[in-house]
Amino acid sequence: MSVLVKKIGNDLPTSMLIFFRFSISLILLLPWVIKNPHFTFKIQQPAQYIIRILAALLGLFFVFYAIKFIPLVDALLLNNTSPLFVPLIAWLLVGAKTPAKALFGIALGFVGIAIILHPGLKIISFASLIALASGLLVALAIVQMRLISKTSQTIQMLFYYFLVSTIISGIVAALQWKSPIGYETWFLLLGIGIFGTLYQVVATMAYVTAPVRLISPLIFLTVIFGGLFDWLIWGSTPSLLTYIGTLLVIIGAIITIYFGQQSIKQSLPGD
Repeated sequence: MSVLVKKIGNDLPTSMLIFFRFSISLILLLPWVIKNPHFTFKIQQPAQYIIRILAALLGLFFVFYAIKFIPLVDALLLNNTSPLFVPLIAWLLVGAKTPAKALFGIALGFVGIAIILHPGLKIISFASLIALASGLLVALAIVQMRLISKTSQTIQMLFYYFLVSTIISGIVAALQWKSPIGYETWFLLLGIGIFGTLYQVVATMAYVTAPVRLISPLIFLTVIFGGLFDWLIWGSTPSLLTYIGTLLVIIGAIITIYFGQQSIKQSLPGD
């Protein structure tokens, strides 16, 4: 999906990409909603739903924006710094304590982020900071998703996420609308919606049903593939500092997940 966003990003406003991403997702999800006899529109934690939806939507908007201006591998890595922020968010929201070993992982990860951004060697780009902010927002969305997962169905969380995001992005897109030109543009928009839906369904089910410590390291495969596509399509080769920083972020995130997840899980209501 991120590759398609980068290919089309300079031709259309980010709000339009977000709108097609979620409107197509909503259309694809509706048959599942209609055929599911257990689906209900009633939710028990509306405040948590709203926070989760807005955080995830704004996080996606930020990373889509960043992808336009910085290498794909940088945008994806900074977006996937969420495991480093989850303990902080969990501490602020539910008072979850973070073990010392997890704190070491967090510190190591932020050293990696600093190396990637390498302030002093160049001016930190606004897009890089936006991509990093998307990681913080994703972390907030993950914690909120854990909070509501005990009283909500996966299909409920997806339905309201797609519905509200379609409405909000649709309003913004209408103000910035630029008619897509050519069949290729329409196919790219369709691809963004389809691949985005597949990712969201699988990721939501995984985060709700499986230990985060097992899932999150696999998400960093997106960074590896992002670097590969960056090289194959745009001829972009990461610098040595980027390689070093990426390695530190991934190691730090895995350490944080492995040693910090249990304490966070015990602090969440219903876990």
